[in-house]
Amino acid sequence: MNLAEELALLRRQVREQEKEIRRLKEENEFPEEASAFFAAGRRKSAKGRE
Repeated sequence: MNLAEELALLRRQVREQEKEIRRLKEENEFPEEASAFFAAGRRKSAKGRE
């Protein structure tokens, strides 16, 4: 493998890893948003009982 081929391979790997990082960040946001949603619901129901 020459230098140009190796560079192309490394760039392709970086793009794939960046894509995977974006996907994982999006997956990580869902539980955080769901947790905030349910926490807000619990706060509302607790205020209703006061």
